[in-house]
Amino acid sequence: MIQNRARIVYVLFILLSFTVLLYYNYKSGGMVLDAMTDGFAQEQIIRAISNKVSIILFIFFIVGVSLIYLMYESYRAVNNDLADRMEMLDASRNELQATYDSVSIFYIEVDASLTIINVNNAFSEQQELRKNLIIGKKLFHVLTLNEHSSMLLENAILESFSLNRSKRIELEDNRKIYEALLFPLGSNWDRTHKVLLMLNDVTNLRVIERQMLQDNKMIAVGQLAAGVAHEIRNPIGIIRNYCYVIKNRNDYDERTIDTAIQSIEKACDKSSRIIDNLLDFSRISSSRKEKVLIREFILSILSLEQNLLLAKGIRYFLQCNDKLVLYTVPESLEIILINLILNAVDAMPEEGILQISCEVESSVLHIKVSDTGIGIPEENMSSIFNPFFTTKEKRDGSGMGLYIVYNEVEKLGGKIEVQSQIGEGASFTMAFPMLKGEEDGGSNVSDPNCG
Repeated sequence: MIQNRARIVYVLFILLSFTVLLYYNYKSGGMVLDAMTDGFAQEQIIRAISNKVSIILFIFFIVGVSLIYLMYESYRAVNNDLADRMEMLDASRNELQATYDSVSIFYIEVDASLTIINVNNAFSEQQELRKNLIIGKKLFHVLTLNEHSSMLLENAILESFSLNRSKRIELEDNRKIYEALLFPLGSNWDRTHKVLLMLNDVTNLRVIERQMLQDNKMIAVGQLAAGVAHEIRNPIGIIRNYCYVIKNRNDYDERTIDTAIQSIEKACDKSSRIIDNLLDFSRISSSRKEKVLIREFILSILSLEQNLLLAKGIRYFLQCNDKLVLYTVPESLEIILINLILNAVDAMPEEGILQISCEVESSVLHIKVSDTGIGIPEENMSSIFNPFFTTKEKRDGSGMGLYIVYNEVEKLGGKIEVQSQIGEGASFTMAFPMLKGEEDGGSNVSDPNCG
């Protein structure tokens, strides 16, 4: 309304100004003409010149008022644009806050001193405190975690501030597992002013994942059962035969009896190793990291698969330094290798070669599992790690093996790549980062084993 009035006043002012200008211009022109006809009367000439000067000054006045009006219009346009933008910003902020408050994940914004700047409704409801009672407090005065998780989270937040990059960690507290995602905010010239902490309770998800891993392992145990039964039957047969010898010891000399006892002990040890490997493999998975001797670890898995490899005429070769150590989650590495080995065996229906090699380059352990099987068609290469993708009959595979392999490799901080050619086989290469001091400087040792 005010803007329209200003425009009307300006238009009326211009019209009135032009009217006055025309009138004075006409009057001053008449005065000059009268002065000329009256013999150039001095007073009239001065008056005419004075009128001309007044007209010129009036013109400057009009120009000045016009400039002021134009400045006013420009200011008003900028002000209106700024008001519109502020309104849009407020609407966007309100929408963002509404979205912020609608999610079930805990959102917490903290500054470099770990003081809480903002939280969402989910976190305030979980803490049973209003937002204004949370904002301004120190993070760990509100968020209660055990000492280890608190230290881990604090270090991660400070790292996000110092390095200006996002980070993901998992925290365990009172039988709860939280996935913590950290995102630097308000960066200006590589300077982070605050960090957004997103806490998601993934306890049920991890339970389901571990159950899925366990189910997959039990499927593998079922595939191994026939071979393990055969492996145990052989030493049992040896024990039975030599027990007969001992029972009839009067018919045999002392040397034969000693040989029988030694053979029984060896058979018992072999059976015990087989059972231990099977029990270790089938136990419930955990997420605890341990130091693993890679060569010994792979050999224990191959020993479980030995009869399956023999039955299909597959030879295997292991190339790995016997002192090579990796700090990892044994159960995850176990399920990765067993799935890749079974996948390789399935790809070689009639004989073939399975080769596993381990190499360390720039503090990264590369484990390569290769076969001489049928290979993977190019159109399937982008889908092999998808859940439930399989080219096997339904009774032969669920399509979860390589999906689980991919997920477990990612969880261990590694990467997996696959190369394949039809009719020549496939190679799966995994790269795992190693902690300082894990890698061994010795050369890899080749140990061929024929089935």
